[in-house]
Amino acid sequence: MQSEARRWLLRITSGEATAADADALKQWCAQSPSHARAFAEANLLWDNVEAAAQLPSAVASFQAASLGQPRHSRRWVLGAMTATAAAAGAFAVYPPFGLWPSLPELGADYRTRTAERRDIAMPDGVSIELNTRSSLNIVADQSGQQIQLIAGEAAISCPSRPAQSLSVSAGGGVVRAADAQFNIRSDSAGSVVTCRRGVVALDYAEQSVSVGEGHQASYADGRVGPIVAVEAAAVMAWREGQLVFRQTPLADVVAEVNRYRNGRIVLINEALGRRPVEAKIPIDRVDSLIALVQQAYGAKVTWLPGAIVVIS
Repeated sequence: MQSEARRWLLRITSGEATAADADALKQWCAQSPSHARAFAEANLLWDNVEAAAQLPSAVASFQAASLGQPRHSRRWVLGAMTATAAAAGAFAVYPPFGLWPSLPELGADYRTRTAERRDIAMPDGVSIELNTRSSLNIVADQSGQQIQLIAGEAAISCPSRPAQSLSVSAGGGVVRAADAQFNIRSDSAGSVVTCRRGVVALDYAEQSVSVGEGHQASYADGRVGPIVAVEAAAVMAWREGQLVFRQTPLADVVAEVNRYRNGRIVLINEALGRRPVEAKIPIDRVDSLIALVQQAYGAKVTWLPGAIVVIS
């Protein structure tokens, strides 16, 4: 039953699922409490695999090299686990919670879980706010204060006259700042730095750019994207417990909301995913997005075990 539940999970999150698939899965889960529990446990496994798969490329490469194997996506990993479990017939009913996150994440100086935020005070007036599902290290040496954002998102403020220089490494890049407030985010899609006050310098792949107040730069795959004007207060609204979206495609809204909830919202309607959303959603009530989509777009919503919601 567990292997069948994992196959259902792979199907519903494949990007090719249909409303009929959602209905069929709901019927499968309704067959018995054991069916529903198996699907919920498969989703819990997926959450842990996803956390490990979203590591910076250098860490993932190191882990793969240590095993003598190429890197793979989390879908490949889950598929491999499913095949292994089917062969062994003994996959754990309750996945061990600390098994899949990387050693750097587990050993981080600071780490937050789903929907958790944390304030970190540093010497010389530097402050850090760590967002959901994030981890970082702090190292102080002769060159100054060094922050390593392993994964996730952080808002950082530094004073006008720091006693030492401040640098933040994330996703293979380094951000340097003084008398500035900025937001930095790094995940499997790449890294983004947003400046709310002052100016920050970004060094990445032998490229150096300055990002001024109200501007943002993204970087990934060896290139820095164009510097664009943004509403920095909206980008950093998570610090006040809000998610703010300005004409954002619904697919991107769903992806962002999923960072703050257990389980996941699965959007299987591509046309609906392109619809722009203008909304302010409280982080402690992120599921209000589901009602919004129902009311505004007449979308069909299917609730499944394990806090999975399918929108079609």
